[in-house]
Amino acid sequence: MLEGQLTFFGGTGKSGGVQVLFGKGNQALLFDFGVEHSSLLFPTQVTLYEPVNATPGRELRQFLLGGMTAPLMELYDPDRITELDAAAVRRAWGGRDFPHYDQIHLYIGHMHTDHMALLPFAHPDLPVYMSRDSHALFKGMVAGGHSLDTKAQITALDDLSIIDFGEFTVQIIEMDHNATGASGIIIDDGTHTIAYTGDWRRQGKRPERIDRFIELCRDKQIDVLITEGTRLTADPSSVPHQMTEETLLASFSDIVCEAEGLVYLQMSPRDLERMADMISIAAGKGRSIVMEASLAAIWYTAVSEGVTRLEGHPALDIPIQVIDASVPAHLNLPYEMISLEEVAGNKEKYLYFYKFPDLAHMIELEALGDLQGKSVFIQSDYSVKIEHPHLAKFLKAYGITGHALSNGGHAHPEALSDLIGRIAPKAVITLHSRFPESQNTRGVKAYDPVKGETVTVSSILETAASGVNS
Repeated sequence: MLEGQLTFFGGTGKSGGVQVLFGKGNQALLFDFGVEHSSLLFPTQVTLYEPVNATPGRELRQFLLGGMTAPLMELYDPDRITELDAAAVRRAWGGRDFPHYDQIHLYIGHMHTDHMALLPFAHPDLPVYMSRDSHALFKGMVAGGHSLDTKAQITALDDLSIIDFGEFTVQIIEMDHNATGASGIIIDDGTHTIAYTGDWRRQGKRPERIDRFIELCRDKQIDVLITEGTRLTADPSSVPHQMTEETLLASFSDIVCEAEGLVYLQMSPRDLERMADMISIAAGKGRSIVMEASLAAIWYTAVSEGVTRLEGHPALDIPIQVIDASVPAHLNLPYEMISLEEVAGNKEKYLYFYKFPDLAHMIELEALGDLQGKSVFIQSDYSVKIEHPHLAKFLKAYGITGHALSNGGHAHPEALSDLIGRIAPKAVITLHSRFPESQNTRGVKAYDPVKGETVTVSSILETAASGVNS
């Protein structure tokens, strides 16, 4: 019987872009399917301004030829790579050969671009798995134009579902991260067990999900733990702790309550739970909710699909209005439209879920009507911070007070160490990090893979036990 092995295509020594292939016999599972932040190109994000993008229609060719995604041609839509020379693709990987499997499956842990950017380019026959809430969010992102759609066949799974691939099983375990539906996995091939956390945090709304993941791993007696280490630095002891979600939402409530003018809210629409909580809080403070159109499309589509974490949430019954100036001709939404002029004339009544490329809206919203200089701007875990030069210029021009309410989506170094120590695997691998060597592993031996490396699970355990690679 052939032994299980791992091939590392992304996430080693870099932030984001985790692409790891586990294979045994004729079956394999790739997790995840994103692009590293520090790659030559990073996929377009419509919520912010990106100066260097892949050429539309040629994205996949450029990602492959630039060594930014796994050089396994069977993963990709053939219509996207017509006449692309596979040998040229392999040159980006030093011409090395990689394992071949009769069937590769894809697991996507959550809907952040650095974990799912290649999904729109997946082969139509590629089996794709993700949590139900991730699937609902993905459909919302497509509806809102925040992602291209995919031809691949997606299977949406309930929390704790187990998939049997014959050579091994995979259990889906929902975690806590600032993308709704984020989940990790446990792989069991009958000989070894491997746990992958995906992106996670303890300071979020559901830390009990992390405790549950730890207990499931302990029950399985994990051999190799693969965890993210995004917040690690050269000196992890200097990394500040971040506020809890409870504290963040309480601060949001206070700001909205005290605001005299318009409240601008800039947050990631991929965190549907926070979006729901902020809608509910603002409505409770007497604010009507208005949204930029693409954000409204994400919200409407995702909740229509059914987001399990939002079942029974009061935000689902709160009316939404959409800024008419933000609606493209092709987008039809079942919400009432509202003009910039109407919002400007009644600033004290509204909270505006806003998108950075629509910064020009602020000119009309602030120059018209009354209450000039009374508006507030809240940035809540969004890629464009309040100190961004373009945004800062607008806030200064209109006397708008800026507030940063963020707690991030990633675990503090102490939480990372606690998770490793409590799971007590035989070996730990830290990916999604520029400083994996600074990880305090609580005595667990570390294995540091190299991008493009293929290694058997038993070799990882032997190397870790010897201490040579740690």
